[in-house]
Order: sequence, then C-alpha cells, then structure tokens
Amino acid sequence: MKKGFRILKFKKDKEIFSVRDVTKSFDGRPILKKISFKVFPGECVGILGPNGCGKTTLFSMCIGEQSVDNGKIFLNNKSIERVPIHLRANEGLGYLPQHRSVFNLTVFNNLLGIAQLFIKGTENQIATVEKLLDAFNLQHLRSLNASVLSGGETRRVMLARLMINKPKIILLDEPYAALDPQIIQDIQKYIFKIQSAGVSIVITDHNIRNLFETTDRNIVISDGSVIAEGTSRELLNNSKAVSQYFGKDFTFK
Repeated sequence: MKKGFRILKFKKDKEIFSVRDVTKSFDGRPILKKISFKVFPGECVGILGPNGCGKTTLFSMCIGEQSVDNGKIFLNNKSIERVPIHLRANEGLGYLPQHRSVFNLTVFNNLLGIAQLFIKGTENQIATVEKLLDAFNLQHLRSLNASVLSGGETRRVMLARLMINKPKIILLDEPYAALDPQIIQDIQKYIFKIQSAGVSIVITDHNIRNLFETTDRNIVISDGSVIAEGTSRELLNNSKAVSQYFGKDFTFK
C-alpha cells in the first residue's frame, strides 16, 4: 500500500526531533558512532540497517531506556538525553516497541489506564478512549482481554495507546514484524492516518519494501555509522548503501 498523500513541504528549517553525534558502546565495543539525523514536523523517516547495527539501541536511547555515552538528543529544541522516560513522554515522544506490549486487561482498560495518567477528568478520559476505539477500529474488541488479540489487533491497540497524550513524534520499532501481508497493509493505513494528523514518525523494519512504501525519507546505518540518507530511489542509487546493505539485486518500484 503506497501513500496516497504527502504532507505539504516539510519545514526543513525547524526540526521537531534531532539526534546529534550520539555514541554508545557496550563493554568497550562501539555500537553507535556519532549518529546524527533530523526529523521535521509531519515527516516519516525510516531507519534501515542489518541486524546488530544498533537500531533498537538507538531507539532505546531516544526514549531514555538507555543512556547515551556522548552526544545530544533534542525534542522541540530541548535537550532530552538526560530527561527521564516519563517526562520525555510528557514532552510529546511516543514509542511502540517491537515486541507485544499490552496489559492483561480489556482493550478498553488498556487505553483508559494510560488516559488516566495524561488526561484530567473522568469524562475527558473516557471520551478520548471512545474516540480512539473508533479511530483504530477497536470498538468490537473493547471488552476482550488484550491477551487474546491477534498480532494485527494488538498493534492497533498499541498504536491507539500511543495517541492518548497527543505525541509530536512517535518511534515505531518493527511494527510490521510477524504480520501477514494483508495485515501489514492495514497497519500501514493507521500509520498514514497518524502522520496525516501532523505527527512525525521514525520507523524501522526489516521488511524494506513495506518500509519504503511508508516513509518520506530514510537513513541507512552500517557498522554503527550513518552511510546514506535519502528517498528510496536515492538510496538504491547510492553505491555504498547497495554494497553494504541492499545488495545489487534488490529493486523497488
């Protein structure tokens, strides 16, 4: 499913989120080496790279689960690399992990529990949950325990939950993993819907074709460094990206 729209001209003089010269090592082994990139309001940026290149580590540092060794992370021009996880969420940063992450509660209460943290007043909390149940096609699942949901249904719950505190940017770690093609198209539809509301997105996934269909621009990481950046067409014309990641036989139309 290719995008049926593009957000009109991104304001490239004012990024919403940026990572600047971020480095990370484990036991003396460099994982990320001065990684830098920017995301503009309403833009969807893909992070690509082979297994072990540091994509999940990068997301983990962005949300505050792990600390950076060096470098800066900015949200709304505010340095957040030393800010606790919950305060980053308050600033407008959302995160969808690659693994199933729902509470052992009904679908309704999965959303309400988060709404109670960010929204004042019971009526406002319930009204927000009802709107999200509608927006993500979850009304018919509202009374089911989230533990019995399919993979695609679970992703919809997780995406809906992200939107409760009206994020400015969301990080999606492999949202298409272990999903059938038809379900991937369904999840793409909801990601496009989130972006059309003006939310910026950073997404990583090993399904390159689906990722390219989703993104406006992409960054390729190899051996801990950014080796290429651009649209899908630009990356596939980049000899370094082709030799180190895509391979010469990969094509995308």
